Amino acid sequence: MKGKKIISAVLACALSATCVASLAACNPAEDNGGTHTPVVMDAAKTKIVVQGYEWGPAVPKIIVEFKGNVSGVTKDTFAVTMKGGYSNTNRTITDAYTCDENGNKVTTASKYVAIEMSVKYGEASPFNYDQNKQVNVWNDSIPVTVKVNKNSKIKVGDTEYLDGDKFEYTVTAADRKVPQTATWNKDKFVLKQEGKDDIELSRASWKPQGAENDNQKNPLVIWLHGGGEGGTDIDIALLGNEVTALTSDNSTNVQHYFKTGGSAGAYVLAVQSPTMWMDSEGNGDYGDNSANGNATGEAQTSYYTEALWQAINDYVDNNDDIDTDRIYIGGCSNGGYMTMNLALEHGDYFAAYYPICQGYMNGNINEERLNKLKDLNIWFLLSEADNTLKPEKYTIPLYYRLLQAGAENIHLTYKKNVTGVDDPNPSSGWGTPGYYDGHWSWIYAFNDDVKTEIDNEKVTSQEDLTPEKCTKEGNMWEWIASVGVKQAEPVETYEFEAENAKITNGSKVVPKQDKIDWSQAQNPAYWEEFYKNPDNYTMEEVKPTVETHNKYTGTDTKGEEVTNVGYFTADSKLAWKIEAAEECDVVITLHAAGAVQDQTGITDWSTGAGLKFKEVDLSKNEYIKLVVNSADAVLTGTLPGIDGLNWEAIKNPDIYCNFGTGATQTVHLKKGSNVIELLAVNKDIGLNIDKIVISGTTVKLSYAPANNTDRIPPVQGQPQG
Repeated sequence: MKGKKIISAVLACALSATCVASLAACNPAEDNGGTHTPVVMDAAKTKIVVQGYEWGPAVPKIIVEFKGNVSGVTKDTFAVTMKGGYSNTNRTITDAYTCDENGNKVTTASKYVAIEMSVKYGEASPFNYDQNKQVNVWNDSIPVTVKVNKNSKIKVGDTEYLDGDKFEYTVTAADRKVPQTATWNKDKFVLKQEGKDDIELSRASWKPQGAENDNQKNPLVIWLHGGGEGGTDIDIALLGNEVTALTSDNSTNVQHYFKTGGSAGAYVLAVQSPTMWMDSEGNGDYGDNSANGNATGEAQTSYYTEALWQAINDYVDNNDDIDTDRIYIGGCSNGGYMTMNLALEHGDYFAAYYPICQGYMNGNINEERLNKLKDLNIWFLLSEADNTLKPEKYTIPLYYRLLQAGAENIHLTYKKNVTGVDDPNPSSGWGTPGYYDGHWSWIYAFNDDVKTEIDNEKVTSQEDLTPEKCTKEGNMWEWIASVGVKQAEPVETYEFEAENAKITNGSKVVPKQDKIDWSQAQNPAYWEEFYKNPDNYTMEEVKPTVETHNKYTGTDTKGEEVTNVGYFTADSKLAWKIEAAEECDVVITLHAAGAVQDQTGITDWSTGAGLKFKEVDLSKNEYIKLVVNSADAVLTGTLPGIDGLNWEAIKNPDIYCNFGTGATQTVHLKKGSNVIELLAVNKDIGLNIDKIVISGTTVKLSYAPANNTDRIPPVQGQPQG
């Protein structure tokens, strides 16, 4: 099936709403009971506001500029008739109000009136389809009539207008406002060709807000338009397919999938060919890319492949915020074909491909070309009702061959028909009533409605590739956004840990129970004398069963051992010097081997029965104060007490060394040297600090031991808390 006449008829269904329009006549003017002769309202011009919808662009709003300030406007004041596509249509008005020149509602006097109208498929399209060039073009001559309704009136300046009074204006290109595409940066890319004509492509790029300040590189989503959106006006490509749904300029958009890990979102790039991507000669003819023709076995070629490739590289090379491991490319129909073409030519450059109702014939992909595709990340999307690029000639057999070749990273969403949300009950004109044309499966992508896929593990033959079996849960945009994401650098945990205060050189001082005079247990002088006599205690080899790290661990830089961290008394201090490669926030966690003793409940001094350890609220700064770079940083949380911890329990390092954790604080470290200190603020503190843990950062830290000689060590052998 070759030639422009046949192709234009076949591909017309891939175009915008200009293909279908409704016919309606204007109501004759009322004469208010015969007392009023309609007159022309004193207005200057009318502007149209164009917005993209799932089927293409429409006009949901007009802005009428009168020659004086307007009052008395309500939703029911006006009737509007305008040309959309190929017919005049009476519009359904949903709101009307005075506004500024851009259509924003105002409460002050204004000569501008905004009229909002509902839209549906086939109504109020600002596009026409050029049969000769086979592309959509702007209708730059749209008659608009604004008439005062029966029993309504408005004032313009001192003049009152009644029912039947009207203003007629022909909207041109200068009167068109497209706010959705105004946020895009639009330019041209020219490929210079020695001895040949230069090729100029139109481009539009969109940047997510805050991308330059999110401290990371961001992904790029590339869109390639369908056959009806070629030309030299990039707005045609942005609106003919609802490309604005890739940005936050649409209420329905997919940007949230790319806003992970603190990212501002994804950049978007749209590129437009002068004719169509499936143009092999650059003359506007499909040539060897005929829709639904017979496969030749030869590779399908495009006149624009190199120009497009260079246009993409030029954009990426001039935007150093793009994550080159996360560049995704896709498109519909013609754009789906070019997506496959670039996959064959430059497969490793793009992280993932999303060809929609794509136009590269299965029969033109030989085994060599198939092998270029099988290891790529590809998500296909199409509808069984596609009569423009029939699934059985394009995607379905190709997908099955890829599975047979061992492809592991491919996905297929196969729909029965095409439905949407902007118009839940469209009439396609030549398709199934109540559905859009079956070729328009890109509507699902832009509505973020690609949530199921074929279960590849259940495919035993090509007959298993049916819409009825497309039931496995799978989200196309979520998958795309995940491809190429670097695994987060493991969050380092730095432990500055020391032996428990009562373990010295692998031995522990254990008092002999039969030598203790428990009536003197609260007298420090008694214990000093007690341990002067070796017969009163023994040295036991008691090792904690938990893993301990007495040196800094986390990088190749090692710090000196820090032993006996902690029995605090008033004015004692522990300090660590931390070198940070970059400015960062870290979490400081304090692990304590004991909490403050509460001896008031002891019932038997011979066994220590009733001894308790208080739950210590560190946020009150009653016992320990955390200081970072000379600034107080209050610890949050408590160290739990251990009720009934007697002397036998103290002998068990599994209990004694590990019961107190959970006191934390997020602190900010500057680049370079930092000093972290723990200060004892109470003479009765009685806390053993087992270790300090620094976590929650990917920034490399190194440790230099501080001078902790001013720390007051525990009394040798005294039962410690």
